[in-house]
Amino acid sequence: MLKKRKGLLATKRQITLKPLRARQLIRRFHVLLKNKTQLAKFLEHHWKCTVDQRDVAKSIRSHDPKLLAAYEENKIHIQKVLVVNKTPSSEILTAKGLSVEQVCSELGKIDGEIEKRGGLETYQAASTQGQSLQRGGDSSKKLVQWLKELGYSKENAVALEIGCLHSRNAISTCGLFKEVVKIDLHSQEPEIIEQDFMQRPLPKSSSDKFDLISCSLVVNFVPDADVRGEMMVRITQFLKDPATKPYLFFVLPLPCITNSRYFDNARLSELTESLGFECVKHHESHKLAYYLYKRTGVGQKKIKLPKKELHKGANRNNFCIVMR
Repeated sequence: MLKKRKGLLATKRQITLKPLRARQLIRRFHVLLKNKTQLAKFLEHHWKCTVDQRDVAKSIRSHDPKLLAAYEENKIHIQKVLVVNKTPSSEILTAKGLSVEQVCSELGKIDGEIEKRGGLETYQAASTQGQSLQRGGDSSKKLVQWLKELGYSKENAVALEIGCLHSRNAISTCGLFKEVVKIDLHSQEPEIIEQDFMQRPLPKSSSDKFDLISCSLVVNFVPDADVRGEMMVRITQFLKDPATKPYLFFVLPLPCITNSRYFDNARLSELTESLGFECVKHHESHKLAYYLYKRTGVGQKKIKLPKKELHKGANRNNFCIVMR
């Protein structure tokens, strides 16, 4: 019998999903995680403290053990329902009009369904397969192509890849960077650091900052529009001084740009220009929108971009990035 290896030699369980199943899981997890964020925000506002979404039960227990019973009861109940039906449960309610106990119950349903559907490990596997299908391969190939067209050659350049899925992708093997720091919420390989970018410690000096940041198909997976805006601002804090002309490689699913009620290329330009970025490359494929920005600092100013309807249409999606 083979012994289970530990540490860096450990191998994670390989999860293979059919394309249709992967797409279904991604959509369902998006709904669950979005509502989980909204409900957690309600509790944070009510309790005046941070709720750890990775361990909601712990946060509930620390404030009121009686509420944990409602959470656990609904977590178990939804798992039994899914065993019988094997179909998505009814849509999760938002916090509007709910009591604290009801919010805890709904969080129990969400965590129960997430766990029953394989947990975040399965979501990551579905995302990896889904993004691979969307990209037609490795999106950083477009980045490397553009950098070579621009004659990019910077001694000891260091890059940060947010949401890295494969450690041997084009950005890591192109030879343009002395080092590529790879992070992801749920690492699939030892070379990829398991880390939430929003929790990554802020740089203490220029040596902790990067010449390029890759953020490909990441922001669209963030379930909260306000946090997306916070993430865009946070990215600037990890880039080197604008005088050195650092770059941001940014990729979104095309429908986020072309079929959203609240977002489009003009809105994205307004946002990135306010952060001091200049778009030097732009390409739209059948499914993706690619951007390469150079951060010059020119025109940088704090602006507000609320959730505002820009395009009408019943079939449009609700993607947006909000700046407060």
